[in-house]
Amino acid sequence: MARKTSGTKGYAGYHGRRRGRGVLAVLLVVVLLLACGFLFAQRYMVYEADGSVRFELPWAKKTAQDDTADNSDSGDGEKQDDLEIIVEKPAIKDTHAVELDASVLGGEWQTALDGLDKDVNAVAVELKDASGKIYYESKVPGAIDCGAVSGGSASRSAIALLVDSDYYTIGRISTLHDSLYAYKHMTDAAVCQLTGFVWYDTNSTHWLAPEKQAARQYVTDLVTECAQMGFDELLLDDFHYPREGRMSRIKTDERTMTQQEALMLLSDDLHAALEQAGYKGKLSVSVDADIALAGSEANSGIVMSELAETFDRVYVKVTAEQLESVTEAMKAYDVEFVPIVGEATDSGSYLIEK
Repeated sequence: MARKTSGTKGYAGYHGRRRGRGVLAVLLVVVLLLACGFLFAQRYMVYEADGSVRFELPWAKKTAQDDTADNSDSGDGEKQDDLEIIVEKPAIKDTHAVELDASVLGGEWQTALDGLDKDVNAVAVELKDASGKIYYESKVPGAIDCGAVSGGSASRSAIALLVDSDYYTIGRISTLHDSLYAYKHMTDAAVCQLTGFVWYDTNSTHWLAPEKQAARQYVTDLVTECAQMGFDELLLDDFHYPREGRMSRIKTDERTMTQQEALMLLSDDLHAALEQAGYKGKLSVSVDADIALAGSEANSGIVMSELAETFDRVYVKVTAEQLESVTEAMKAYDVEFVPIVGEATDSGSYLIEK
């Protein structure tokens, strides 16, 4: 029995010693973990001025930043994407336009606008006249080469301010009546005599021949350049062959198309170029009252029905006595009609020509 008791005590004493060593090992591990934790936490400990300590943990800081960003994107402090603001001129029912003198392109545009009647909501300005002179600083090589450019750098600024005004803006361009370019390029661009020399009308001025590619290209380049300056509408004057002069002396044996076909080819070139340039304005044309009343004219190549189908508006130069009859005649065409007059009409659109 004594051996049994002694054996039991010996077993119990052995396990007691192992239990003591295990506790010590656990304590050492805990101490090591605490020490490591303290060393790791030191980099995130922030001591306040009052001696207190706080922790700035990176994951907590990131969460706070994300919350701030979320809050800034919502509610009253919502962060908005950049918006493109486009201010368009108010649409006008009728165009009450006045032609300004070309001198406005020299920088006198504001004075001209200040002197307009309160009923005027649109202005027209001549960009190229029947001599071929260009009143703005054109960059078209052909215009520079033939000495047509008379407008300086101030003209570009004046046009930019003019088109940015509240007025509807119309740029007028003499299309085919052009002495300067025709004389310089008589063989490849001008209406010529039977002798091959440039042809003169009754006013001793010259014309471009739209059946010739060089003439169409020059006109197209100028019209496109004017469109890019921002005009709401481009009005093509002299969009026809010459009507007065010794027609029998005009060289026609090399023409490969009729005058009517040549004008429509020029029209197609212009519309294609403006579409490619992204022009959103109107492209219009002017004619004389007698052609509007007759419907067509052989020498000029004009056929009113084709102009009505091709252009946005047709302007007609009328006297006070012609206005009623021309207005009635224009009802035959599905196109907006604008009379070019000497003074304002009682109703509808008009352009007062100086």
